[in-house]
Amino acid sequence: MSSAPLTPEQLSSFSPMDFLTPAYRQQLHASLKYLQRPAGTQLLQKGERALAQYYLLEGKVAVDVGPGRQTLEGGSPHAHLPLNPGQVNPHGVKAITDVRLFAVEHQLLERLLGWSQEAAYQVSSLGGEGMVEAHGEDDWLARLLSTPLFGRLPPSHLHALLARFEYLPARAGEAVVSYGEPGEHFYVIKQGRARISLPQAYREQPTQELASGDFFGEEALVSGAVRSASVIMLEDGELARLHRDLFVELVRPSLIPRIDGPQLERLERKHLLLDVRLAVEYRLGHLPDSLNLPVANLRTHADALERDTCYIVTPEGGIRSELAVHLLNQLGFEAYLLSADGAGTA
Repeated sequence: MSSAPLTPEQLSSFSPMDFLTPAYRQQLHASLKYLQRPAGTQLLQKGERALAQYYLLEGKVAVDVGPGRQTLEGGSPHAHLPLNPGQVNPHGVKAITDVRLFAVEHQLLERLLGWSQEAAYQVSSLGGEGMVEAHGEDDWLARLLSTPLFGRLPPSHLHALLARFEYLPARAGEAVVSYGEPGEHFYVIKQGRARISLPQAYREQPTQELASGDFFGEEALVSGAVRSASVIMLEDGELARLHRDLFVELVRPSLIPRIDGPQLERLERKHLLLDVRLAVEYRLGHLPDSLNLPVANLRTHADALERDTCYIVTPEGGIRSELAVHLLNQLGFEAYLLSADGAGTA
């Protein structure tokens, strides 16, 4: 069975991805998850809610339709439609042979479809008076909107956010934020380059540079802690910034995707419970089968985490758990916060 990923062009043959603009189809393509299941596997249960929409690439499945049953084979015209349109599975689906599928997150697909179909949500018309078009030197906005952080924002929040950005010049050598100070703003680099300056204890880590479309300052606003690093401008430029109160209102809720107990039980992908409290707190009580990795160690231990695993962060850490979910997603992992009502300690 093939393991080659789809190309963006191949993805456009599946519905409703054919309605996406090329830029949004590319964004969706980067988020696809591939699965292989053996013959006899119950892929979908009728009436259950699913976080993702599934498509058959290879193999044959049986679809329960009313009192009867239909078969569907990968590569056929009907296989270019989702097995479970909508967030509640309309039919039970079982693998007749070994199968290969791909999955698309429901909310992400719906959001990208909305942006593609409504001219008001297109990057080129997001601003109107006082805003910029996303081309040439002003492609910072297009790059910003393609990130996971803003990809989860509801369109209404996105428009409100863009309308509330402040724009200010920044000079080479200027410290935009400084280590240890309270977090007051979220920043995006509109023009220019900057360098993240870490405290002395972390100087062995490679220096990171930021360019047009990159953002910073959100970690202090998510956690409520002081700045964990300084950001120094390397050249003259321009910044867009958003005050803490507006960030918390418009952006912070979308930073932390959540999953509840029933959804976790139905999660077919490989996953791991992660407890991000200190070791002493973990020993006093934790969820069975959870791994302890304090949030302060997430960046330094990220290379030891498996990329094909979905990480479910337990809620006992409070705001530290929320920060861990955000950091994991920023590092390219798939992570969710487990709802408190779906957790119990051992």
